[in-house]
Amino acid sequence: LVAEGGRLCRQRDLAYELITAIPGVTCVKPQAALYMFPRLDPKIYPIKDDRQFFLEVLKETRVMLVQGTGFNWPTSTHFRIVFLPHEDDLREAISRIAKFLEGYRGRHGT
Repeated sequence: LVAEGGRLCRQRDLAYELITAIPGVTCVKPQAALYMFPRLDPKIYPIKDDRQFFLEVLKETRVMLVQGTGFNWPTSTHFRIVFLPHEDDLREAISRIAKFLEGYRGRHGT
């Protein structure tokens, strides 16, 4: 599952590729976890309350993410995404996230 070419490895690679293709989103590629902790550039995504922000993401996209402050991250710049869903589901979920973030950038003029 986790070896090169294994299902979880493919899912990680796909999720990493899709999430980092979103403008203003960066991430360290996980080596031994089933989740990633992407960073939202605060110049592009000025988020004051990350809990409220990700509640809006959930309501609009039906994709549940957890804000970084939920893991004691000191700023509202990160979130956690699990890449356990199958590849088609990951594509759909990250596509919804990307569309939400595109709208957010448009509303905030970045």
